[in-house]
Amino acid sequence: MERKKHVTDNVPLQSKMDLFQEIHRKIKPADQGSSFSEERTKMKSLLLLSTILLFHICNVENANILAVFPLVHKSHYVMYQKLLEGLLAKGHTIDVLGGIPPSQEKSVPGITYINLVDVPELDLPVFTIKELRDFTVHTNMNFMFREGAEPACKDVFNSNVVKNLRDSKKKYDLLLMEIFICDCFYGFAHTFKAPIVSVISSSDLPWGSYRIGNPDNPSYIPNYFNGLKPYESLKDRFWNTVTYLQTKLMHRWYIQAQTKIARDFFGEDMPDLNYIIGNTSVLLINSHFTINSARPTVPNFVEVGGLHIETPKSLDKELLDFIGKDKFIYFSFGSLANAALFEEDVMQAIMDAFSEVKYNVIWKANRSEIAGNIRIPPNVLMRPWLPQLSILCHPNNSLFLTHSGLLGTQEAVHCGVPMLCMPLFADQYQNCRNMINRKVAKSLKPEKINREELSNTIKELIQDPSYKENAKILSEQFKDRNMPPLETAIYWVEYAIRHKGAPQLKSPANSLNWYQYLLLDVIGILVLLCLISLICIYYMLRFLLRFLRKKKARISNKRE
Repeated sequence: MERKKHVTDNVPLQSKMDLFQEIHRKIKPADQGSSFSEERTKMKSLLLLSTILLFHICNVENANILAVFPLVHKSHYVMYQKLLEGLLAKGHTIDVLGGIPPSQEKSVPGITYINLVDVPELDLPVFTIKELRDFTVHTNMNFMFREGAEPACKDVFNSNVVKNLRDSKKKYDLLLMEIFICDCFYGFAHTFKAPIVSVISSSDLPWGSYRIGNPDNPSYIPNYFNGLKPYESLKDRFWNTVTYLQTKLMHRWYIQAQTKIARDFFGEDMPDLNYIIGNTSVLLINSHFTINSARPTVPNFVEVGGLHIETPKSLDKELLDFIGKDKFIYFSFGSLANAALFEEDVMQAIMDAFSEVKYNVIWKANRSEIAGNIRIPPNVLMRPWLPQLSILCHPNNSLFLTHSGLLGTQEAVHCGVPMLCMPLFADQYQNCRNMINRKVAKSLKPEKINREELSNTIKELIQDPSYKENAKILSEQFKDRNMPPLETAIYWVEYAIRHKGAPQLKSPANSLNWYQYLLLDVIGILVLLCLISLICIYYMLRFLLRFLRKKKARISNKRE
């Protein structure tokens, strides 16, 4: 979708609106003594200037975007909704399949929600913290794909709402698709013949980079499912490589099952899902090299870590009164894990440690989920929901106790707060390791917490100034960018629209088979040439030795 560029194209939308208001302020109304003609002249000038400015503000040609988020948790959707709001402000028309229903989350005017009202919620088992911590990579993959993805694909495709969308004659200029576990929905790209911009709400998944040909070398890039440091030891490099191969092979297996489910819904003429997702135009990933490991990237691998972060707001009176003028601690295990997952003895150890450290503690937890026999000290304030960013950025906040979810980790980095990490699942181990590497955090095993260890670790993180100093340095690095992450994301979405999928961004590596990408065919030819050369040398030497023996024998015979 081509459009003319204007001098205001690189000016943020809010700045353009401020400029518009400035024009209104500078063109003063006529004095009481002015003639009616002068008044009309001033009004015409105002109208002309306003029209010109509005033209520049709204010059982006509207695009029809279909955002597909059928299986998404609130912790993921925080990022997606911010991106949708930004695209809406640029004048684009957006339909959202799934996402967080407006009944549970604020509805954004201008976005059409295609609600999956007739799709049942997945009946997933509830795990204790110890059970989550015992998950292997194999268990993780099976749980995510077999228990989550395949049932979700089948349930959503049985929905009349989704069937109506598939059969509609709507035209979309772009599909905005989540990369998590449900690649089956990429069949909509085949139906609507539209380019794809994919979004990952975490750091790169093992099945993310390959779809755009981005380098993903396990010798130095940690796998999503572990907290290893492959660049430091042979042991970590070995297990990181094993995990890399395991996740790649298992994803290949599961995506074949999803291809079959998708073909039953979209039609047998739908190509293999690997082919469809290989046509991804841009990959927006919620990472940043200051927090995650630096790595080589192709042009359409775009880091927008912290996209969801807004300006912190003031806290309510109850929170401010509780905080007072002293240092305090913030404790949250995100939107999925709750206080009921802790064993009672561990919960009591946590409460005893909080009582001992004397700092006030604000804990995102539902008090009703805690057993009645647990002694809760008076310096602990619990709420089921809290304005996390505003609390983390409060000047008196000295520590963040966290499960190391990526969004919360980014917010703590943004605010310059040290962390005590207690990872539970998937990428949380990697996020925790990254913070420890940057000397802004320490970690504990949440299923084995005891009062003394927790108390001593909290005191060390607060009283040792190096953690706070390192957190401030990391915060400055994280925020030092040539463009805010939301504007970066919007730019690349519009780039894909303007250039009809932007094939110029795609790496030639994406057209290679895995054995070609790894040069196994070339290595095979080189090995074969070496073998042929060695065989030739062997037979030449053998022939030469035989010749010399015969010659020696003839000479001996002559002498006799």
